[in-house]
Amino acid sequence: MERFEEAVRAALDEIPAEFQSYLDDIEFVVAKRSPGGLLGMYEGSGALGAGDFPARVTIFKEAHEAACDSWEELVAEVRRTILHEVGHHFEMEEDDLPY
Repeated sequence: MERFEEAVRAALDEIPAEFQSYLDDIEFVVAKRSPGGLLGMYEGSGALGAGDFPARVTIFKEAHEAACDSWEELVAEVRRTILHEVGHHFEMEEDDLPY
């Protein structure tokens, strides 16, 4: 789990500095299992919305491991998942997201 969490932290560190302040209110969580094989899940009202609860991104370890054949592939997939879920925070729809 520790190595997987390091991959998540590395992906977060790669997000450009101009966007980092928008991530302050997001709780990033690593969970072992996912509902329905999801790689990640965003919960929140978005950076532009007015919500009463903090945003949360959950990254699912076992789903990533099942989808990837190597550590390098897993690291790349974690990065794509983080970017995808952060895109939801910026209120992008599924079809507008790059991943």
